[in-house]
Amino acid sequence: MTTLTEDQVQLVREYTTMLQNINEAFEYVVASFSDYSKTEGDLVLSDILSSFVQLIQVNDDLTSIYHENMEVKNTILGFKEVIAEAEKLDGIFEKSQEKQEVVQQLLYPAYKKWFDSIYPQLVVYTQV
Repeated sequence: MTTLTEDQVQLVREYTTMLQNINEAFEYVVASFSDYSKTEGDLVLSDILSSFVQLIQVNDDLTSIYHENMEVKNTILGFKEVIAEAEKLDGIFEKSQEKQEVVQQLLYPAYKKWFDSIYPQLVVYTQV
């Protein structure tokens, strides 16, 4: 197991919290497609996509921290599959049906699969 400094533990703690928040945000967006009382779906989706930029930046730091732990490092690098699905939203954000299909069938499932893989690998480093 990789030994982390206090600052690195704090980084991983904030990162895993952000991952949880993104997951909850995706649940809201998916629910907003059928629950019209959830009127902030597009705004939340935009926030998710913006947070992906932050994740990419932190992923570079994390791959350095976990350079000796190939399982964690490779899982972090797997985020590129989520980005590939997110890129499918280019040019269709205003097209409700197409956007809904990409989010529900491609983007959220890709994120959820990656989240379910990376989260347990990292959260163990935040527990004292």
